[in-house]
Amino acid sequence: MNLHLKGILAISCLLAIGFTTKAQVLDPSDDGIIPDPPKHFHHNRVVPYPYLRESDMLWSTRHWERIYTKEKMNLTLYYPEIEMPDRKSLFNVIVDGIINENTISEVFDDDRFTRPLTIEEVQQRIMKLDTIRDPDDPSIILLIDTISIRPKDVVAWDIKSDWYFDKQRGELKNRIIGISPFVKDKNGDVYNLFWVWFPDARYALSTHVVYNFNNDNQRLTFDQLFHLRKFTTVVYKEDNVYDRAIKDYKRNSSMDQLLEASYIREKLRNLEHDLWEF
Repeated sequence: MNLHLKGILAISCLLAIGFTTKAQVLDPSDDGIIPDPPKHFHHNRVVPYPYLRESDMLWSTRHWERIYTKEKMNLTLYYPEIEMPDRKSLFNVIVDGIINENTISEVFDDDRFTRPLTIEEVQQRIMKLDTIRDPDDPSIILLIDTISIRPKDVVAWDIKSDWYFDKQRGELKNRIIGISPFVKDKNGDVYNLFWVWFPDARYALSTHVVYNFNNDNQRLTFDQLFHLRKFTTVVYKEDNVYDRAIKDYKRNSSMDQLLEASYIREKLRNLEHDLWEF
């Protein structure tokens, strides 16, 4: 008898749930078959780094790497060139976080993070005034043109990161410290626009998603993409006693520089294997 009553109650609960389920109300702003507000990326939060004791770091080194935006695996950092309602390029995410949203405040002039930049200084670097003067009389200004840095001008992203072996977790890990857009302006000059302290940018990165080539419903955030290292890089500098980049001591050809970068990466991989004992 008790079992019979339990069965009736279970069926009644299921029917009640079925009748009280609300229909999904969609409108054009949802841009899909699922309402927009509940989508996962609207509720993302920054996952804190795990606590790391200094005594657990058996070994560490520092690398400077360059992510070329036109390589196939890195296209998600470059596109879209024009901002879309559901997607931004990494450059727009960083710039909006600095200038419009005020979610990024740790912006610096160099990769040593010694001289901080104000919002006004960042704006001046993104939008420059180019003065064209009369070649016969330099005192006469013919035209004042505005040179704006846009996503299509970012040829690469430079990252500064530490590789370390965590004894407690038994794995070689990487943690990004800084990130910088490497741009090419209309005059053909290439340079680092500014450097951002990466931990300070994680909130802006974790609230914007990147395109997924295989599944639109499983998009990663920029923060997850960098944490999982879903991009290809070329090492252009390793921490060394002379504080010099690869191009400073491998001057013969670009091929020599690429081989040196490959050697540094292979040395890192071999070190991880050598730290294990069987």
